[in-house]
Amino acid sequence: MKKVLCALALAGISQISVAQESPSTENTIGKWDFGLRAATISFDKDTALAQGIDESAYAIGVNADYSKSNWLTSVGLDIIVYDDNDEFRQVVVGEGILNDGDVSSESSSANGMLVSVATGYQWTFGQEQDVSFALQGGFSHMFLSERAIDLCSNCYSEDIDVDGGFYAQATLMKDTGSFAIGLYAQQYLSGDGINNSLGVKLGFSF
Repeated sequence: MKKVLCALALAGISQISVAQESPSTENTIGKWDFGLRAATISFDKDTALAQGIDESAYAIGVNADYSKSNWLTSVGLDIIVYDDNDEFRQVVVGEGILNDGDVSSESSSANGMLVSVATGYQWTFGQEQDVSFALQGGFSHMFLSERAIDLCSNCYSEDIDVDGGFYAQATLMKDTGSFAIGLYAQQYLSGDGINNSLGVKLGFSF
């Protein structure tokens, strides 16, 4: 992952010498971009073993980017789907209009919810100023992470103790006019939870 992060950084830095600031009013008033993203995430080996999950998972999420005068601030919310090694089953009794009293054996799922914020500098380049490269520092927090039976209010559940923390992020994007698409990589600076992630982003301006 460090090689991927360095590759994205080199791809952007190699173009910085030709980067130009856009004279548009976006540099003075700023603009918002909203989008979707998907990524693969790797975890610390010891943490994954202790929590009964694989060392990798996938995530899907939403993000918002605010850019002003080449400074980029990003916030994100990601749902993490763990590859669970400690899945359990439980007999449940349905409640409600459609399944009142129905008895079934259900298996657990393991998911997490990660919030993050990052800020840093963004360079734009290209003849149409339609390619951007950003280097950011950020922090993430896992505020929900558990192994549980879906849609069951009184079933057994277990916490999955995986931490976020501080990270460095590199992002390379291409604006097509209708939307922007690109790659991002995150390298975490602590080793007691998430190690790194690599993903794709799809962004829209409003």
